[in-house]
Amino acid sequence: MVKKRGFPMPGEVVICKITRINPNSAFARLDEYGKEGMIHISEISRGWVRDIRQHIKPNQSVIAKVVRVDEGSGEISLSLKRVDGKQQNEKMKEYNLNKKAEKMLEIAAKNLGVSLDRAYSEVGYILQENFGSLYEGFRTALKNPKLLEKRGVPAKWIEHLKSVAAKSIEQKEFEFRSKLFVRSVKPDGIVHIRGLMQQIEGMGLEVRYISAPEYLVKFRTLDAKKGEKEFEDNLSKIVNMSKPAIEAKYEVIR
Repeated sequence: MVKKRGFPMPGEVVICKITRINPNSAFARLDEYGKEGMIHISEISRGWVRDIRQHIKPNQSVIAKVVRVDEGSGEISLSLKRVDGKQQNEKMKEYNLNKKAEKMLEIAAKNLGVSLDRAYSEVGYILQENFGSLYEGFRTALKNPKLLEKRGVPAKWIEHLKSVAAKSIEQKEFEFRSKLFVRSVKPDGIVHIRGLMQQIEGMGLEVRYISAPEYLVKFRTLDAKKGEKEFEDNLSKIVNMSKPAIEAKYEVIR
């Protein structure tokens, strides 16, 4: 079971299980927080509710919105009617990703020889509170592990989190493409062009001949935003380093 510490925030959407039903209210256990909340009969449905038991049943799993939290008394007020279909779908998607992340945390804990509870206390809650969710914490471990250290993740955990994330998270690869037009009036122009193509490949780009004077340049990356800028910077470098033996220009394919 995915765990969060403390109390939920007002407005937060949570997964609950109905524990008991009274004539004018129901109580539900918040799965992630391990706390109980109350749903007043007026928050069950948008229509008039004559009998709560016609809408919910004991042990039923429901998705609710947190209306009010009193940390002093521990009271949490919930609403079912304030959750729309989109919020339900988003919450289930988030919850399933975090269940996957908890399995990843358990593997990392096993690699370090500690329990899952200890893993939560040492690193799990830190990931949730700094990156929004356990799953996003693992994504950050994969993409920017140095940020974990800056946010207080113990050094002994970072490499294990990154290793587990690399094996468990399918990464989407983005491809950027451009036409590259090259021309040389030098007697040995072909030699200069071949040399330029070798330099392009040395920059981590893929280059393919189409027909004179056109080439296709490709760049693959896991970071779309950063990758687009890097690709265009590299294209500008290609134009500059081709001078004066070669005339080159590019046209990014959108």
